Parts: sequence; C-alpha cells; structure tokens
Amino acid sequence: MNPWIGFLKKEWTESVKSYKLLLVAVIFSILGVLNPFTAKITPALMENFMPEGTVVNIPEPTALDSWLQFYSNVPQMGLVVFILLFSTLMSKELDRGTLVILLTKGLRRSTVVTTKWVIGAAYWTLAFLLAFSITYAYTAWYWDQSILHHLAFAVSCVYLFGLLMFTLTLWGNTVFATGYGGLLAAVLAVIALFIAALFPGTDAWNPIGLLTSSPGLLTGDAPLSDFTGPLLVSIGAIAVLLGATVFHFNKKVL
Repeated sequence: MNPWIGFLKKEWTESVKSYKLLLVAVIFSILGVLNPFTAKITPALMENFMPEGTVVNIPEPTALDSWLQFYSNVPQMGLVVFILLFSTLMSKELDRGTLVILLTKGLRRSTVVTTKWVIGAAYWTLAFLLAFSITYAYTAWYWDQSILHHLAFAVSCVYLFGLLMFTLTLWGNTVFATGYGGLLAAVLAVIALFIAALFPGTDAWNPIGLLTSSPGLLTGDAPLSDFTGPLLVSIGAIAVLLGATVFHFNKKVL
C-alpha cells in the first residue's frame, strides 16, 4: 500500500475513534438548524421582552436574516470549536512519540504533514457543507431566497478563511509542538488582521474581509472585484504556511 494512503487511513481511523467525526457532525448540524431558527424567532422574542405598551415596528425576517446568522454562528462558534478540536493534530503524536516509530520505518516527514492537513481540510469541508446544506434547506422552506446575491461565492469566502485558520493552527502546532502553540498562532493572526483592517487601503488584500465584507455580497452592496485580493492572499498564505510546516518538520529533532 502507498505510504501516503496508509497513513491517511490511520489518521482517519484515529479521528473517528476519538469521536471527532461525531462531534463535528453534531455541532455543525446544530448550527445549521440554529441559523434559520434564530432568524425566525428573533422578532417574537424582541416583542416579548419589550415593556408592556411599547409599540415597535419589527420587520418580518427574510432569507437574508437567516444567512446573516450563518455568518455570525459558523465563524464565531463553529470555527472556534473546530480549531479547538484539531489544535493538537501534530503535537499529540509528537508527545506520544508514535511518529518516531513510523518515520524510522521509512515514512516521509512531508507525508505526515500533508496527510494531517488533508484530514483537517476534509473535516472542515464536511463541517461547512453540513452547516451550509441544513441552513439552505430550512431557509428555502421558510423564505424566498431569490432576493440573495452571489450566495455560493459569499459562503465560500467563509470556507476559505476557515481553511486558512486551520492551516495556521497546524503550523503553530508543529513549530511549538503544543496545542497552545497552534491556538496562539491563530488568535494572534486574527487580532493582527483586525488591527490591520483599521488602516486605509488594507481591505484590498486583508483576508479578514472574507468574513467582515462578504455579507455585503448577499445584498449586492459589495462588488465581487473587492474580494480578488483577499482571496489570492488567503490561497497564497495557505500554500506558504503548508510549505513552512513541511520545512520546519523536516528540520525538527524528534
């Protein structure tokens, strides 16, 4: 059997046994239901919490409200939980010393890194598709989605940003050989991107725009051309971070 395929099978089996598949499926399915549900009940909740006699004109929820909840829940809750689940993808095996045995048997270090990245990327893809599909189905049941613009492209921006954060976490996890290292790298990167967004002109390349600006795509207020820079920078950063992870792991003394 090809070493890459064999190691991929091992990683998948271990992830299933550690309940990662179950946790990802449950958490992101809940988020998928929560998005349209929250949009649906928010007006009623606001009316109930208003002081008696207060008259407030609360507009009826639309499909846009459901997808705005998607932008709120999936990156802020779903992605955070996902990063936490996969923050020890590399350091756990480094601590246990299991990789040393496999590497002495001829497994290439680059195979270890790329396989773990593929597993994480596959899980993020599964998680994102679950949340997206369930949100789409329930939103279509309640509301007319023809009012939305560029829905597929808008949500793909969230997906790419999540993939960038996972790759960054894997890099930090490998460099510092601790789960905290991966988490710290992701947190510091997000803070740095938000700070950079405060300066004029950075929206032309800043990946944080994939989260903060892409809801405007749904309303047609944000032109597609505004996302060329952030998309290219994000894809380039993923490639550079993955290459840097392989390079560092090749040099690492185990």
